[in-house]
Amino acid sequence: MEEIIKLINDGGWVAIGVFLAYMIQKLDKRIERLEGKLEAIREEFISREEHYRDISGWRGEVNRLDLKIDRLIEKVLEVIR
Repeated sequence: MEEIIKLINDGGWVAIGVFLAYMIQKLDKRIERLEGKLEAIREEFISREEHYRDISGWRGEVNRLDLKIDRLIEKVLEVIR
């Protein structure tokens, strides 16, 4: 702690100011990158209702395929017996 006080007394305010300016600039760049990522996420976001509406048809088709596969397996087993 004494070293920091000595640095400030010896004109260390400039060093501290430069360091703080560097950190602020670094944080500003990071915030800009995060804002860009957030905007990309917002563009790709769809509501829950849209998601369910999009996949609802797929679920029906998958169920129909499942039933057809089950029937095919049953017929194959009937022929084998």
